Amino acid sequence: MSKGRHVRRGVKVQHSIIDGVLPLLEEISAVDGVKKVIPAVISVITYNPKEIKKPVIKFQRETISGFKLLAHSRGRVQEIFVVVEKSKRKNVKKKIESMIQC
Repeated sequence: MSKGRHVRRGVKVQHSIIDGVLPLLEEISAVDGVKKVIPAVISVITYNPKEIKKPVIKFQRETISGFKLLAHSRGRVQEIFVVVEKSKRKNVKKKIESMIQC
């Protein structure tokens, strides 16, 4: 991934990222085959699940260029887009799913 002024360890940080999620995104960006990790919209959720003590990332769906993940933390949810090399898509999906299941 090219080094831009808004890129930190493979993660685009031009906009806000919910608390505690950046280290997880940096781990995902280090997976072989991941081109970019792009955090997107942060939304406030109306319910505040007490069981979420630390940030949680969930796989939502596949996209044309990779995957869409959702990060949950303390009453907020953020979309995360992961751009992946087409030839390594299956391997990257397996690795990401195993990382976020912890």
